[in-house]
Amino acid sequence: MSISHLKQFIWRQPSLIFCSIRLCSLCTQNCLQCRIPDQSDGSFIDPEVFATIIHKLKQYGTRILTLTGGEPVLHPQLEEIFALAQKEAFQSRQILTNLYYSVERQEELIALAQKYDVGIHTSYDGLGEVVDKLRGAEHVQETVERGMLKINAVRAAGKYKHRPTATVVISALNINQLPQIIERLQEMDWSINIDFYRWGSANHRENDLLKIEDSSVILETIRFIRSIKNLRTPLWYYDGLEKQIRAKTRKQCPYLISPTFGSKFFIHENGDIKTCMNEAVGNIFTQEIAELFKGNNWEEYKERFQNCEGCWNTCYTLSSRALSYLHYPTIRQYVGNARRAK
Repeated sequence: MSISHLKQFIWRQPSLIFCSIRLCSLCTQNCLQCRIPDQSDGSFIDPEVFATIIHKLKQYGTRILTLTGGEPVLHPQLEEIFALAQKEAFQSRQILTNLYYSVERQEELIALAQKYDVGIHTSYDGLGEVVDKLRGAEHVQETVERGMLKINAVRAAGKYKHRPTATVVISALNINQLPQIIERLQEMDWSINIDFYRWGSANHRENDLLKIEDSSVILETIRFIRSIKNLRTPLWYYDGLEKQIRAKTRKQCPYLISPTFGSKFFIHENGDIKTCMNEAVGNIFTQEIAELFKGNNWEEYKERFQNCEGCWNTCYTLSSRALSYLHYPTIRQYVGNARRAK
């Protein structure tokens, strides 16, 4: 951790170690749980705007940069975006993509990810007709797996060093498929993140079809999840989720627990800096980042976090509490993952 991050930790100010930039809100799917495409005006972030944003983030101390959408691969100047991100030399660069597009576009993404050292993360929420319903598209499993296997081919050839990750969001529609989903992901040797559907941000669409009403089913599923190899989601996360379910208490907001490590922010095309509540806490073009988190507006925003009725944590803030990684089962989990990766 740098001196600047240590100061932010002491003063309990967000560090932006993790930060996401939305390249567009257009998407190739229409997921039941997502409302981002509803917000789309059809625009893409301008590369010059992107360059200004990432330069300010690097100066402030951002280490891990994530490119998101909508579907970020739809950006017509994706190579220029990748090149700019590489130039700033972040510790890690990654793209969140659904891989649901033509074979030519999949191959182009993989080639660019190799060239500019970008990690690829995708979603894998089900099989057959179930995932088609969840994702609002046709032949989702076949299309996504085609892309995943192409990524595996360049990995096997030693041309791509990143271990890709697939995130599974469990809901009432796909929970019975979970063993088959995990089996398939393990066959393809991908790292796995697993979360449960619930309203967790203003970018989510509340949908009764997806809600798992029986808490005992969630607890039983967590027991199964704990045994999964290649699981990237830290085990302490499930401890917290279990405690919340058993106690029937509200969540502990990661932004309040540990703002330095937990505050993952999302920067939109116009420079607005947003959190999970989807309201701008400031704008990166009109304010200096350091000053933004010292003002009254941020203090008022933190009060809103205290009253938030969302989930106790989200897939966006898995590293919300650095000390949680001293949790022995999580240490053993990550050591095992590292050994298997060799």
